[in-house]
Amino acid sequence: MNLPGAEEAKEAVRGATDIVQLIGEKVRLRRVGTRWSGLCPFHNEKTPSFTVNPERQIWHCFGCSKGGDVFAFLMETDKVTFPEALGILAERAGIELPKGERGPGAAVRDRLMQANALASDFFQDSFRSEAGAKARDYLAGRGFAGSILDDFHVGWAPDQWEALATALGKLLPAKTLEDAGLTIRRGDGSHYDRFRNRIIFPVETAPGKTAGFGARAIVPEDQPKYLNSSESAVFRKGSLLFGLPQARSAIRERKVILVAEGYLDVLRLHAAGFTNSVATCGTALTPEHARSLARFEVDVVLVYDGDAAGVRAADRGLDPLLGAGLAVRVLLLPSGEDPDSFLAKSSRDAFAALLAEARDVPGFLAEATIGSGPAGADPTLEARVRRFVGLLQRVEDPIRRRLLVRRGAEAFGLEEGVLLEAAAKGTPGAGLKSPRLARSGEGGPDRGAAKAPGAAPGAGTAEGESGTPRSTVPAEKIDPAERELAARALTEEGALRAIVEAGGIACFATAELREILGPWLEAGQPPLGEERDRLIGEHPLVRGILAIHPVEDAVSLEEQQRTARGLIERLEERRLRAAIQTLDRAIREAEQSRDSSLDRLVAERRDLASKLHQRSQSSVS
Repeated sequence: MNLPGAEEAKEAVRGATDIVQLIGEKVRLRRVGTRWSGLCPFHNEKTPSFTVNPERQIWHCFGCSKGGDVFAFLMETDKVTFPEALGILAERAGIELPKGERGPGAAVRDRLMQANALASDFFQDSFRSEAGAKARDYLAGRGFAGSILDDFHVGWAPDQWEALATALGKLLPAKTLEDAGLTIRRGDGSHYDRFRNRIIFPVETAPGKTAGFGARAIVPEDQPKYLNSSESAVFRKGSLLFGLPQARSAIRERKVILVAEGYLDVLRLHAAGFTNSVATCGTALTPEHARSLARFEVDVVLVYDGDAAGVRAADRGLDPLLGAGLAVRVLLLPSGEDPDSFLAKSSRDAFAALLAEARDVPGFLAEATIGSGPAGADPTLEARVRRFVGLLQRVEDPIRRRLLVRRGAEAFGLEEGVLLEAAAKGTPGAGLKSPRLARSGEGGPDRGAAKAPGAAPGAGTAEGESGTPRSTVPAEKIDPAERELAARALTEEGALRAIVEAGGIACFATAELREILGPWLEAGQPPLGEERDRLIGEHPLVRGILAIHPVEDAVSLEEQQRTARGLIERLEERRLRAAIQTLDRAIREAEQSRDSSLDRLVAERRDLASKLHQRSQSSVS
């Protein structure tokens, strides 16, 4: 059905939607005269005060004063925007919306969503087939079976190179499958499956449409262990939360959201009855994640591993969550444990007891420890207080900020006036640090976590009297493409995402860059303004790189990723050419000395030349 105008489309969707049926799917309604009544889904009550008027197509609760039409109900219950609610109800009613109402790029998103929906069906069918037995056995061995796997539409990618490409290639163009991140194009133009021999976790949007996939290897030889769909018009890791459609109802009921870091963490939490749990998709919490959570108007509990990486991840998550107006607590599990492993060994009650003891922001900042240094030393306490003050400045609600000040005074043993004065002066608050860094007054992630593989302690840096690492290699001596890629990693979220997808720290050959960038690549986010300023002050190399390649404003995320991928391709080609030149010299020496390694060297050279040719063909096409 085609409609000429947006307003007509809205009215047509409204008129075609049976409000009693829509609301009755989520609220038990009872007929009272010409109206319907039930318990309000938006607040706890024992006597029904929620009414539905089918003649006027409206609903209202006399207890909490919420009310509206079919669009308002869907926006409240599913926490979607108006355009999303309109699209859901239009699809339900079989009404085609005008192009202008659907927004730019809607046709492209529709094709990608269709591809993902078909792929999800394919993976689920594969999981239930004889070939999926090893996936079922693996999950059963870890205590997952039955309805929990069905609830999350868990699938299996066969151990074949072109199983999905062949099956879906009969229904959709190869380019659509490639754009959806389901297949990868070879140098000769053919395609192979991105996911092979992996358990598949569909990642869905809030309304429940499949945007992409997370895939877990079940044998150690398949690396990386977790693999996600590539970024696309519908799949953006920085805005999607795994398990959100399944958790919506429990979130509304319990008024709290548990945020974990892994797909299996969410499955384990739901299986144990904590059905208000979601997870990020292999990335740090972002402002977009925080805005999605804020729509529910509930509290957030971060449920992370209690080791140094977990503490840093929780600390980084505080900025966007508090900035979005959310009340936050942090549950740090025993070191080495995540929700999946903890609940596999312990009872639901044991986890619930830990959850009840989750720390608020001041408690977390006062008590969390990283590394083995003297975390209680006065300088470290000062760094924690300054971090807390920086977070206070992100809290706009004056009542919530005042309550945080009161708790901060208790947690740190300071007077409230001191914290208020510091916040009023705009004292910066960088992220939590390792004890070594905290004593020297530095911020940012723990640099000890990302030395170049095989590098000796302190390699690539010179220690000053204060213990601050200083880069020794001049920026001008670094390969220009590698230098530009490093600059973009320090300033562009899209570039950093592309680097992580391409192998992270392995994209850089310079030891100093590996050490500087390693923590931020691990975190999945570039340093923020104050953090980047601190890096600039500490590292002459960073200053030199950003002087040659200054920050670019108003560049889209997609353009950032495109540029970074181009630089990565250039670097990889140069490294392949350099490796081929090295092999050429070795081959000449082996020929002269009649070394027995000649055949192996020639084979290696042929393999590298083939890879280089494929890359060249790919860039041409």
